[in-house]
Amino acid sequence: MLLDFTVENYRSIKEPVTLSAIAQKPSRRKTSESSKRKGIKSDHEITPGYYVEGWDIEVLPVLAIFGANASGKSNVIQALDYLLMMMTYGMQETIKQQRIFKYAKLDTFKLDNISSEKSTKFELRTIFENNIYTYILEIKQNYVISEKLDYSLNTTKRTRRLFERQWDNDTKKYIWKTGDDFAGPHNQLQKSITENELFINILFKLDVNIIKSLISWLEVRWPGVSLGSDEFELTSIKMMQSINATKFQEKVAPQAFKIVREFDTGLAGIEIQKKPDNLLDYNIYAVHKTIEGNEINWSFDEESLGTQRLFSLAFQIVISLNFGILTIVDELGTNLHPNIVKYIIKMFQNPQTNPKNAQLIFTSHDNTLQRNNLLRRDQIWFTQKRPDHSTELYPLTDFHVRNDLAIDKAYLDGRFGAVPFLPSDETMILQGDEEWPES
Repeated sequence: MLLDFTVENYRSIKEPVTLSAIAQKPSRRKTSESSKRKGIKSDHEITPGYYVEGWDIEVLPVLAIFGANASGKSNVIQALDYLLMMMTYGMQETIKQQRIFKYAKLDTFKLDNISSEKSTKFELRTIFENNIYTYILEIKQNYVISEKLDYSLNTTKRTRRLFERQWDNDTKKYIWKTGDDFAGPHNQLQKSITENELFINILFKLDVNIIKSLISWLEVRWPGVSLGSDEFELTSIKMMQSINATKFQEKVAPQAFKIVREFDTGLAGIEIQKKPDNLLDYNIYAVHKTIEGNEINWSFDEESLGTQRLFSLAFQIVISLNFGILTIVDELGTNLHPNIVKYIIKMFQNPQTNPKNAQLIFTSHDNTLQRNNLLRRDQIWFTQKRPDHSTELYPLTDFHVRNDLAIDKAYLDGRFGAVPFLPSDETMILQGDEEWPES
Protein backbone atom coordinates (compact mmCIF):
# COMPACT_ATOMS: atom_id res chain seq x y z
CA MET A 1 0.00 0.00 0.00
CA LEU A 2 1.03 3.56 -0.61
CA LEU A 3 1.74 5.60 2.52
CA ASP A 4 2.92 8.84 0.95
CA PHE A 5 4.69 10.31 -2.05
CA THR A 6 6.93 13.36 -2.31
CA VAL A 7 8.18 15.03 -5.49
CA GLU A 8 10.35 18.09 -6.10
CA ASN A 9 11.12 19.99 -9.31
CA TYR A 10 8.79 18.20 -11.71
CA ARG A 11 6.85 20.23 -14.30
CA SER A 12 4.80 22.82 -12.35
CA ILE A 13 6.04 21.42 -9.01
CA LYS A 14 9.02 23.44 -7.78
CA GLU A 15 9.24 23.02 -4.00
CA PRO A 16 8.69 19.54 -2.50
CA VAL A 17 5.02 18.54 -2.19
CA THR A 18 3.75 15.47 -0.35
CA LEU A 19 0.55 13.50 -0.91
CA SER A 20 -0.19 11.31 2.10
CA ALA A 21 -2.57 8.36 2.48
CA ILE A 22 -1.98 8.13 6.24
CA ALA A 23 -5.22 8.90 8.07
CA GLN A 24 -5.39 11.71 10.58
CA LYS A 25 -5.89 10.64 14.18
CA PRO A 26 -9.61 10.66 14.99
CA SER A 27 -10.87 13.62 16.97
CA ARG A 28 -11.89 12.93 20.56
CA ARG A 29 -14.71 15.42 20.18
CA LYS A 30 -18.03 13.64 19.81
CA THR A 31 -20.36 14.33 16.91
CA SER A 32 -23.01 16.83 17.96
CA GLU A 33 -26.61 15.76 18.29
CA SER A 34 -27.65 18.18 15.54
CA SER A 35 -25.14 16.55 13.15
CA LYS A 36 -26.52 13.13 14.02
CA ARG A 37 -30.02 14.30 13.21
CA LYS A 38 -28.75 15.51 9.81
CA GLY A 39 -27.30 12.06 9.15
CA ILE A 40 -23.71 13.35 9.19
CA LYS A 41 -21.16 10.59 9.74
CA SER A 42 -17.81 10.92 11.42
CA ASP A 43 -14.69 10.39 9.31
CA HIS A 44 -14.21 6.92 10.76
CA GLU A 45 -17.80 5.99 9.93
CA ILE A 46 -17.32 7.06 6.30
CA THR A 47 -14.36 4.68 5.99
CA PRO A 48 -12.15 3.38 8.81
CA GLY A 49 -9.04 3.00 6.69
CA TYR A 50 -6.68 0.03 6.80
CA TYR A 51 -5.18 -0.45 10.25
CA VAL A 52 -1.47 -1.32 10.18
CA GLU A 53 -0.42 -3.46 13.10
CA GLY A 54 2.68 -2.32 14.94
CA TRP A 55 2.66 1.23 13.56
CA ASP A 56 -0.62 2.47 15.06
CA ILE A 57 -1.67 4.07 11.78
CA GLU A 58 -4.53 3.71 9.35
CA VAL A 59 -4.04 3.95 5.58
CA LEU A 60 -6.76 5.56 3.47
CA PRO A 61 -8.26 3.66 0.50
CA VAL A 62 -9.09 6.80 -1.55
CA LEU A 63 -7.48 10.21 -2.07
CA ALA A 64 -9.11 12.98 -4.12
CA ILE A 65 -7.33 16.08 -5.44
CA PHE A 66 -9.30 19.20 -6.41
CA GLY A 67 -8.05 22.46 -7.87
CA ALA A 68 -8.39 25.07 -10.55
CA ASN A 69 -7.33 24.42 -14.12
CA ALA A 70 -3.54 24.59 -14.56
CA SER A 71 -3.01 24.46 -10.77
CA GLY A 72 -0.94 21.29 -11.07
CA LYS A 73 -3.22 18.57 -9.69
CA SER A 74 -2.59 16.39 -12.75
CA ASN A 75 1.17 16.90 -12.39
CA VAL A 76 1.07 15.49 -8.86
CA ILE A 77 -0.40 12.16 -9.92
CA GLN A 78 1.57 12.12 -13.17
CA ALA A 79 4.78 12.43 -11.15
CA LEU A 80 3.71 9.44 -9.04
CA ASP A 81 2.83 7.39 -12.10
CA TYR A 82 6.08 8.41 -13.81
CA LEU A 83 8.11 7.14 -10.86
CA LEU A 84 6.16 3.87 -10.68
CA MET A 85 6.60 3.33 -14.42
CA MET A 86 10.35 3.88 -14.17
CA MET A 87 10.63 1.47 -11.24
CA THR A 88 8.63 -1.16 -13.12
CA TYR A 89 9.75 -0.83 -16.73
CA GLY A 90 13.04 1.04 -16.48
CA MET A 91 13.92 4.57 -17.50
CA GLN A 92 14.50 3.94 -21.20
CA GLU A 93 11.27 2.00 -21.72
CA THR A 94 9.33 4.69 -19.88
CA ILE A 95 10.78 7.38 -22.15
CA LYS A 96 9.60 5.38 -25.16
CA GLN A 97 6.03 5.78 -23.92
CA GLN A 98 6.03 9.54 -24.56
CA ARG A 99 3.77 9.08 -27.59
CA ILE A 100 1.04 7.77 -25.31
CA PHE A 101 1.92 9.34 -21.96
CA LYS A 102 3.01 12.90 -22.68
CA TYR A 103 4.38 13.23 -19.15
CA ALA A 104 6.78 10.29 -19.67
CA LYS A 105 9.46 12.89 -20.17
CA LEU A 106 11.45 14.40 -17.35
CA ASP A 107 10.52 18.09 -17.36
CA THR A 108 11.73 20.31 -14.53
CA PHE A 109 10.18 23.57 -13.30
CA LYS A 110 11.12 25.96 -16.11
CA LEU A 111 9.88 29.31 -14.81
CA ASP A 112 13.17 30.12 -13.10
CA ASN A 113 16.70 29.48 -14.32
CA ILE A 114 17.90 27.77 -11.15
CA SER A 115 15.18 25.09 -10.97
CA SER A 116 15.35 24.34 -14.68
CA GLU A 117 18.97 23.22 -14.23
CA LYS A 118 18.46 21.31 -11.00
CA SER A 119 17.68 17.61 -10.52
CA THR A 120 14.26 16.06 -9.86
CA LYS A 121 13.68 14.16 -6.63
CA PHE A 122 11.11 11.48 -5.81
CA GLU A 123 10.38 9.73 -2.52
CA LEU A 124 7.92 6.85 -2.22
CA ARG A 125 6.89 5.19 1.04
CA THR A 126 4.92 1.96 0.90
CA ILE A 127 3.98 -0.71 3.43
CA PHE A 128 3.77 -4.47 2.92
CA GLU A 129 3.48 -7.19 5.55
CA ASN A 130 3.63 -4.37 8.13
CA ASN A 131 7.11 -3.29 6.99
CA ILE A 132 7.68 0.19 5.54
CA TYR A 133 9.75 0.52 2.36
CA THR A 134 11.20 3.92 1.42
CA TYR A 135 12.49 4.43 -2.11
CA ILE A 136 14.31 7.67 -2.96
CA LEU A 137 15.43 8.63 -6.46
CA GLU A 138 17.22 11.73 -7.73
CA ILE A 139 17.67 12.11 -11.48
CA LYS A 140 18.76 14.81 -13.89
CA GLN A 141 18.24 14.67 -17.64
CA ASN A 142 17.42 10.95 -17.30
CA TYR A 143 20.68 10.18 -15.50
CA VAL A 144 20.60 8.78 -11.99
CA ILE A 145 22.32 10.92 -9.38
CA SER A 146 21.28 8.82 -6.40
CA GLU A 147 19.03 5.84 -5.69
CA LYS A 148 18.22 4.34 -2.30
CA LEU A 149 15.90 1.73 -0.83
CA ASP A 150 15.39 1.36 2.94
CA TYR A 151 12.91 -0.58 5.01
CA SER A 152 11.68 -0.50 8.60
CA LEU A 153 10.32 -3.44 10.58
CA ASN A 154 7.16 -2.91 12.59
CA THR A 155 8.82 -4.67 15.55
CA THR A 156 11.88 -2.44 15.95
CA LYS A 157 10.87 0.72 13.99
CA ARG A 158 14.54 1.06 13.05
CA THR A 159 15.33 2.00 9.45
CA ARG A 160 17.60 -0.47 7.68
CA ARG A 161 19.39 0.14 4.43
CA LEU A 162 18.85 -2.31 1.59
CA PHE A 163 20.91 -0.53 -1.06
CA GLU A 164 22.15 2.94 -1.93
CA ARG A 165 24.17 4.42 -4.76
CA GLN A 166 25.45 7.97 -5.07
CA TRP A 167 27.21 9.47 -8.08
CA ASP A 168 30.72 10.74 -7.30
CA ASN A 169 31.88 13.52 -9.63
CA ASP A 170 35.53 13.00 -8.76
CA THR A 171 35.75 9.32 -9.69
CA LYS A 172 32.89 9.43 -12.22
CA LYS A 173 31.50 6.32 -10.58
CA TYR A 174 28.75 5.35 -8.16
CA ILE A 175 29.55 4.80 -4.52
CA TRP A 176 27.51 1.78 -3.45
CA LYS A 177 26.37 0.83 0.05
CA THR A 178 24.51 -2.42 0.69
CA GLY A 179 22.87 -3.49 3.93
CA ASP A 180 23.36 -6.87 5.58
CA ASP A 181 19.69 -7.73 4.99
CA PHE A 182 20.22 -7.35 1.24
CA ALA A 183 23.13 -9.72 0.79
CA GLY A 184 22.99 -12.01 -2.25
CA PRO A 185 24.26 -12.62 -5.78
CA HIS A 186 22.07 -9.81 -7.14
CA ASN A 187 24.54 -7.28 -5.75
CA GLN A 188 27.14 -8.48 -8.25
CA LEU A 189 25.15 -6.58 -10.91
CA GLN A 190 25.83 -3.23 -9.30
CA LYS A 191 29.07 -2.68 -11.19
CA SER A 192 27.40 -3.11 -14.58
CA ILE A 193 24.44 -0.76 -14.04
CA THR A 194 24.66 2.37 -16.18
CA GLU A 195 23.69 5.96 -15.37
CA ASN A 196 20.29 5.62 -17.08
CA GLU A 197 19.27 2.37 -15.41
CA LEU A 198 17.52 1.83 -12.09
CA PHE A 199 18.71 -0.93 -9.80
CA ILE A 200 15.15 -1.42 -8.54
CA ASN A 201 14.09 -2.21 -12.11
CA ILE A 202 16.91 -4.75 -12.56
CA LEU A 203 15.68 -6.51 -9.42
CA PHE A 204 12.34 -7.18 -11.14
CA LYS A 205 14.01 -9.93 -13.13
CA LEU A 206 15.51 -11.58 -10.04
CA ASP A 207 14.15 -13.45 -7.04
CA VAL A 208 14.99 -11.21 -4.08
CA ASN A 209 12.83 -12.38 -1.22
CA ILE A 210 12.99 -9.30 0.99
CA ILE A 211 11.33 -7.05 -1.64
CA LYS A 212 8.95 -9.57 -3.25
CA SER A 213 5.83 -7.84 -1.94
CA LEU A 214 6.97 -4.45 -3.24
CA ILE A 215 7.81 -5.88 -6.67
CA SER A 216 4.46 -7.70 -6.91
CA TRP A 217 2.58 -4.50 -6.08
CA LEU A 218 4.43 -2.65 -8.82
CA GLU A 219 4.29 -5.18 -11.63
CA VAL A 220 0.53 -5.85 -11.51
CA ARG A 221 -0.42 -2.15 -11.50
CA TRP A 222 -2.06 -0.72 -14.60
CA PRO A 223 0.19 2.11 -15.90
CA GLY A 224 -1.07 5.52 -16.89
CA VAL A 225 -3.34 8.04 -15.20
CA SER A 226 -5.52 9.46 -17.97
CA LEU A 227 -8.57 7.66 -19.25
CA GLY A 228 -8.26 9.81 -22.34
CA SER A 229 -5.60 7.43 -23.71
CA ASP A 230 -8.28 5.21 -25.25
CA GLU A 231 -5.91 3.65 -27.74
CA PHE A 232 -3.58 2.56 -24.95
CA GLU A 233 -6.43 1.32 -22.75
CA LEU A 234 -7.93 -0.89 -25.44
CA THR A 235 -4.49 -2.15 -26.48
CA SER A 236 -3.76 -3.12 -22.88
CA ILE A 237 -7.05 -5.00 -22.59
CA LYS A 238 -6.30 -6.89 -25.80
CA MET A 239 -2.82 -7.74 -24.48
CA MET A 240 -4.33 -9.15 -21.29
CA GLN A 241 -6.55 -11.35 -23.44
CA SER A 242 -3.66 -12.65 -25.53
CA ILE A 243 -1.25 -13.23 -22.62
CA ASN A 244 -3.61 -15.22 -20.41
CA ALA A 245 -6.82 -15.85 -22.28
CA THR A 246 -8.20 -18.43 -19.82
CA LYS A 247 -7.81 -16.31 -16.70
CA PHE A 248 -8.99 -13.25 -18.60
CA GLN A 249 -12.18 -14.94 -19.83
CA GLU A 250 -12.98 -16.69 -16.55
CA LYS A 251 -12.31 -13.93 -14.02
CA VAL A 252 -11.24 -10.48 -15.18
CA ALA A 253 -13.54 -9.98 -18.17
CA PRO A 254 -16.83 -11.17 -16.54
CA GLN A 255 -16.34 -8.88 -13.54
CA ALA A 256 -15.49 -5.91 -15.75
CA PHE A 257 -18.45 -6.62 -18.04
CA LYS A 258 -20.73 -6.81 -15.00
CA ILE A 259 -19.67 -3.33 -13.88
CA VAL A 260 -20.30 -1.90 -17.35
CA ARG A 261 -23.74 -3.54 -17.65
CA GLU A 262 -24.92 -2.66 -14.15
CA PHE A 263 -24.17 1.02 -14.70
CA ASP A 264 -27.14 1.25 -17.05
CA THR A 265 -25.18 1.38 -20.31
CA GLY A 266 -27.73 -0.70 -22.20
CA LEU A 267 -25.12 -3.31 -23.11
CA ALA A 268 -26.15 -6.94 -23.17
CA GLY A 269 -22.53 -8.03 -23.38
CA ILE A 270 -19.09 -7.43 -24.86
CA GLU A 271 -17.26 -9.72 -27.26
CA ILE A 272 -13.52 -9.83 -27.82
CA GLN A 273 -12.66 -11.76 -30.98
CA LYS A 274 -9.35 -12.58 -32.62
CA LYS A 275 -8.69 -10.89 -35.92
CA PRO A 276 -8.54 -13.52 -38.67
CA ASP A 277 -5.47 -11.90 -40.23
CA ASN A 278 -3.63 -11.37 -36.93
CA LEU A 279 -4.04 -13.95 -34.17
CA LEU A 280 -2.30 -11.68 -31.65
CA ASP A 281 -4.77 -8.83 -32.12
CA TYR A 282 -8.44 -8.62 -31.20
CA ASN A 283 -11.60 -6.76 -32.17
CA ILE A 284 -13.94 -5.55 -29.43
CA TYR A 285 -17.69 -5.53 -30.07
CA ALA A 286 -20.61 -4.13 -28.10
CA VAL A 287 -23.57 -6.52 -27.88
CA HIS A 288 -27.13 -5.17 -27.68
CA LYS A 289 -30.58 -6.73 -27.79
CA THR A 290 -33.24 -5.63 -30.24
CA ILE A 291 -36.89 -5.08 -29.25
CA GLU A 292 -37.63 -8.55 -30.65
CA GLY A 293 -35.02 -10.06 -28.30
CA ASN A 294 -32.37 -10.75 -30.91
CA GLU A 295 -28.70 -9.91 -30.35
CA ILE A 296 -26.89 -7.43 -32.53
CA ASN A 297 -23.32 -6.21 -32.23
CA TRP A 298 -21.16 -3.41 -33.57
CA SER A 299 -17.63 -2.13 -33.09
CA PHE A 300 -17.09 -0.87 -29.56
CA ASP A 301 -15.71 2.46 -30.77
CA GLU A 302 -19.25 3.27 -31.96
CA GLU A 303 -20.40 3.37 -28.32
CA SER A 304 -20.67 6.68 -26.45
CA LEU A 305 -17.51 8.19 -24.98
CA GLY A 306 -18.93 7.56 -21.52
CA THR A 307 -19.40 3.84 -22.20
CA GLN A 308 -15.92 3.55 -23.69
CA ARG A 309 -14.46 5.40 -20.70
CA LEU A 310 -16.35 3.19 -18.27
CA PHE A 311 -15.22 0.05 -20.13
CA SER A 312 -11.55 0.99 -19.69
CA LEU A 313 -12.05 2.03 -16.08
CA ALA A 314 -13.94 -1.18 -15.22
CA PHE A 315 -10.89 -3.30 -16.06
CA GLN A 316 -8.68 -1.12 -13.90
CA ILE A 317 -11.12 -1.42 -11.00
CA VAL A 318 -11.36 -5.21 -11.29
CA ILE A 319 -7.58 -5.66 -11.42
CA SER A 320 -7.05 -3.24 -8.55
CA LEU A 321 -9.64 -4.84 -6.26
CA ASN A 322 -8.54 -8.39 -7.09
CA PHE A 323 -4.84 -7.79 -6.46
CA GLY A 324 -4.95 -5.03 -3.86
CA ILE A 325 -3.01 -2.48 -5.90
CA LEU A 326 -3.07 1.23 -6.65
CA THR A 327 -5.20 2.83 -9.37
CA ILE A 328 -4.49 6.43 -10.41
CA VAL A 329 -7.02 8.32 -12.53
CA ASP A 330 -6.88 11.86 -13.87
CA GLU A 331 -10.29 13.58 -14.12
CA LEU A 332 -12.24 10.58 -12.88
CA GLY A 333 -15.60 12.14 -13.69
CA THR A 334 -14.91 12.85 -17.37
CA ASN A 335 -17.83 11.54 -19.46
CA LEU A 336 -19.23 9.71 -16.42
CA HIS A 337 -22.37 10.50 -14.45
CA PRO A 338 -21.60 11.75 -10.90
CA ASN A 339 -23.57 8.86 -9.38
CA ILE A 340 -21.31 6.38 -11.16
CA VAL A 341 -18.23 8.15 -9.84
CA LYS A 342 -19.63 8.06 -6.30
CA TYR A 343 -20.38 4.36 -6.64
CA ILE A 344 -16.80 3.66 -7.78
CA ILE A 345 -15.44 5.52 -4.75
CA LYS A 346 -17.71 3.49 -2.47
CA MET A 347 -16.40 0.26 -4.02
CA PHE A 348 -12.92 1.17 -2.79
CA GLN A 349 -14.20 2.42 0.58
CA ASN A 350 -16.19 -0.74 1.36
CA PRO A 351 -14.19 -3.60 2.97
CA GLN A 352 -16.60 -6.14 1.43
CA THR A 353 -15.90 -5.05 -2.15
CA ASN A 354 -12.28 -4.18 -1.38
CA PRO A 355 -10.98 -6.92 0.95
CA LYS A 356 -7.37 -6.71 -0.33
CA ASN A 357 -6.83 -3.05 0.53
CA ALA A 358 -6.66 -1.60 -2.99
CA GLN A 359 -6.27 2.17 -3.29
CA LEU A 360 -7.64 4.84 -5.63
CA ILE A 361 -6.11 8.28 -6.21
CA PHE A 362 -7.91 10.63 -8.56
CA THR A 363 -8.30 14.27 -9.58
CA SER A 364 -11.62 15.94 -10.21
CA HIS A 365 -13.46 19.24 -10.69
CA ASP A 366 -16.72 17.77 -9.34
CA ASN A 367 -17.27 19.51 -6.00
CA THR A 368 -20.34 17.33 -5.27
CA LEU A 369 -17.87 14.57 -4.38
CA GLN A 370 -16.88 16.69 -1.37
CA ARG A 371 -20.31 16.42 0.17
CA ASN A 372 -20.63 14.80 3.57
CA ASN A 373 -20.58 11.03 4.00
CA LEU A 374 -18.63 10.21 0.80
CA LEU A 375 -15.05 11.31 1.55
CA ARG A 376 -13.36 11.92 4.87
CA ARG A 377 -11.80 15.32 5.46
CA ASP A 378 -8.28 13.81 5.30
CA GLN A 379 -9.07 12.27 1.91
CA ILE A 380 -9.64 15.66 0.27
CA TRP A 381 -6.61 17.52 -1.12
CA PHE A 382 -6.21 20.77 -3.02
CA THR A 383 -3.72 22.29 -5.45
CA GLN A 384 -3.27 25.96 -6.19
CA LYS A 385 -0.67 28.21 -7.81
CA ARG A 386 1.87 30.06 -5.71
CA PRO A 387 2.87 33.62 -6.75
CA ASP A 388 5.73 32.14 -8.81
CA HIS A 389 3.19 29.87 -10.60
CA SER A 390 4.50 26.71 -8.95
CA THR A 391 2.13 24.11 -7.48
CA GLU A 392 1.15 24.02 -3.83
CA LEU A 393 -0.50 20.83 -2.50
CA TYR A 394 -2.29 20.71 0.85
CA PRO A 395 -5.09 18.72 2.59
CA LEU A 396 -8.47 19.96 3.74
CA THR A 397 -7.45 19.04 7.30
CA ASP A 398 -5.13 22.08 7.33
CA PHE A 399 -8.30 24.14 7.84
CA HIS A 400 -9.66 22.18 10.85
CA VAL A 401 -13.24 22.24 9.53
CA ARG A 402 -16.19 20.60 11.25
CA ASN A 403 -17.43 17.33 9.78
CA ASP A 404 -20.91 18.81 9.26
CA LEU A 405 -19.65 21.74 7.17
CA ALA A 406 -20.99 21.94 3.61
CA ILE A 407 -17.51 21.48 2.19
CA ASP A 408 -18.60 21.64 -1.46
CA LYS A 409 -20.17 25.08 -1.00
CA ALA A 410 -17.30 26.37 1.11
CA TYR A 411 -14.87 25.22 -1.57
CA LEU A 412 -16.66 27.10 -4.36
CA ASP A 413 -16.78 30.17 -2.10
CA GLY A 414 -12.99 30.07 -1.99
CA ARG A 415 -12.55 29.25 1.71
CA PHE A 416 -9.85 26.68 0.93
CA GLY A 417 -8.25 28.37 -2.07
CA ALA A 418 -7.70 26.10 -5.08
CA VAL A 419 -10.33 27.89 -7.21
CA PRO A 420 -9.72 30.09 -10.25
CA PHE A 421 -9.62 33.87 -9.97
CA LEU A 422 -12.25 35.09 -12.42
CA PRO A 423 -12.95 38.56 -13.78
CA SER A 424 -15.83 40.50 -12.30
CA ASP A 425 -19.18 40.63 -14.08
CA GLU A 426 -18.51 44.27 -15.00
CA THR A 427 -15.22 43.35 -16.66
CA MET A 428 -16.93 40.65 -18.72
CA ILE A 429 -19.45 43.06 -20.26
CA LEU A 430 -18.37 44.29 -23.68
CA GLN A 431 -18.43 48.05 -23.89
CA GLY A 432 -20.57 49.40 -26.72
CA ASP A 433 -18.42 52.41 -27.51
CA GLU A 434 -15.65 50.36 -29.06
CA GLU A 435 -15.89 49.95 -32.79
CA TRP A 436 -14.90 46.83 -34.66
CA PRO A 437 -12.16 47.39 -37.23
CA GLU A 438 -13.32 47.36 -40.79
CA SER A 439 -12.46 44.25 -42.76
